[in-house]
Amino acid sequence: METLEQQWGKLIKYTRQQKKLKQDDVAFGICTPSYLSRIENGIVIAEYALYEQLFNRLSISLTETMHQEQHFLQAYEVIYEKLLSNDSLSDEEIKLLQEYEQTFQLFDHQLIAKLIYCRYLLSIKQDKMASSILNELEPFIPYNTDRMTSLYIAITAFAHLSFLEFKQLADREQNNFNAQLLIRASDFEQANYHYHVAFANHRSYQFQKALDHIELATNHISHLFKPLFQLKLYSMKGVIFNDLNRFNEALNEYNAGLNLLNHVPSIQTPMQFSSIYNNIAYCYECQKDFEKACKHYALAQHYEHDLHSVINWMRTCYQLQDFTQLNHLLNKYDKAQFSVPHHLHQRALLAYACEKECSISDLKQLEEQAFPHFEQQQYFALTLFYAPLWAGFYENLHAYKQASNCYQLALQASEKIRERMSK
Repeated sequence: METLEQQWGKLIKYTRQQKKLKQDDVAFGICTPSYLSRIENGIVIAEYALYEQLFNRLSISLTETMHQEQHFLQAYEVIYEKLLSNDSLSDEEIKLLQEYEQTFQLFDHQLIAKLIYCRYLLSIKQDKMASSILNELEPFIPYNTDRMTSLYIAITAFAHLSFLEFKQLADREQNNFNAQLLIRASDFEQANYHYHVAFANHRSYQFQKALDHIELATNHISHLFKPLFQLKLYSMKGVIFNDLNRFNEALNEYNAGLNLLNHVPSIQTPMQFSSIYNNIAYCYECQKDFEKACKHYALAQHYEHDLHSVINWMRTCYQLQDFTQLNHLLNKYDKAQFSVPHHLHQRALLAYACEKECSISDLKQLEEQAFPHFEQQQYFALTLFYAPLWAGFYENLHAYKQASNCYQLALQASEKIRERMSK
């Protein structure tokens, strides 16, 4: 962490270069050019009177500079809260983010601005550029309770989610207790951080830890009016309860979210309604109440044609043995509309499962395409559904070795879930 005097040195150097002055010109009658060089580079800390003389020589008003930079820092903080709230930025705000190097002269302020700019890059899916900047900034982070540290921890947490690095984020918090370094951040920032860690733990099948962080996030916004974020908390908590097989509690969270959505017009979008109905449907699917599940998947599609809900609806139709509706969905949503790999694999598996006749070669080809992907991406629940289904098809063809392999895949997926949940 740089001292204030070191930042002054950089301010002197920056202003001198902007004015196109040589070190000899500025140092004359005050100090030697070599001593000025060491001041500018933070190698020595001079007496305050000497800094004052250099400021006067360069017509720097330190009070005015600090006031101006604080003004811009406040503007950046407003932008940061808008990014946390998923609010749109104006063209002027985006331009201000992009011009951080020209806006700030003090080094620490530049780093803070650069971190907020990174958060903007992540919000527009410029992940590679954001990652490069975060790696560049990491050596300058002091890891204490200052503003720079809290921003870095929160923004890198969001970056881990953007890069699908769920285990890395979950392990980072478990090993380093980074949440403790955010104690001076706002309640909303801390709530966002705990939500992100909860999401990472959930995707890592550490459901109890995910629940603990959701509770912390909820506590931090208990006195804030953040309806969209509260809706996210209801949904996430419901998803966690669902995976813990606490279905009634999951439905209570979803219904609380639906009630909030129905009473706050500002957050009412087709996507939000579709998402919550999809979650309710999946909860019923997990309870094997396939009729209610299909009803709610249909409601989800009524609000927005989300292909994730479509695949879930197809899968539930198959379990309900409603092949009329399943074939209707397969015809309506052909494979060309899908781009997410696990959606494509599930559609192919379900389409083939509707065929009247199966062949070992076709079953094997689809298995080799889909199941390794489920394993690699840790979609254990999908393996638990499709592997026994495929095993049954193999058994009907008396291909018992292939059937045994599929049952073994399901057993391994079940064991991995059990191991992670037991932690």
